[in-house]
Amino acid sequence: MPAIEPLNECEEFAWRSLSRIIVVAPRLLDDDLQRDAQMGLSEYTVLVHLSEAPDSMLRVAQLADLAYLSGSRVTRLVDQLAREGLVLKERSEHDRRGIEVRITKKGLARLKAAYPAHLRSVRSRIIDHLDPSKLAVFGRMLADVPLGEGLPDS
Repeated sequence: MPAIEPLNECEEFAWRSLSRIIVVAPRLLDDDLQRDAQMGLSEYTVLVHLSEAPDSMLRVAQLADLAYLSGSRVTRLVDQLAREGLVLKERSEHDRRGIEVRITKKGLARLKAAYPAHLRSVRSRIIDHLDPSKLAVFGRMLADVPLGEGLPDS
């Protein structure tokens, strides 16, 4: 196996900066949403994806992939959201094995109420600190990183 080159100074700086964002930003965004909208970031993310899906419905596995959550984590979250009346869980009409999740009117209203808090948080914590002329390139660079599919169960 060939020796792996250590990161140079520029690469190390980029990696550590990205690592800090990966770890700290979700915590800060979650704290802001909890404080200002009484909603966690995972809950917000699930409701966003459901609101954007065709017929406002996704299978649990699709929802887990889109929200970057494990299957078990999204199942627990969907159960919680269903108890609160924010989503409905239904057996798939197509194969009767899968579970489909649909956002309710109450869920959509909760999402819309949380949107200003989330937007304020994302802007103040991240977007407002970036050079607008470099934002498109930054987004493309991050999107180019192949991370693979699926997360381990937690």
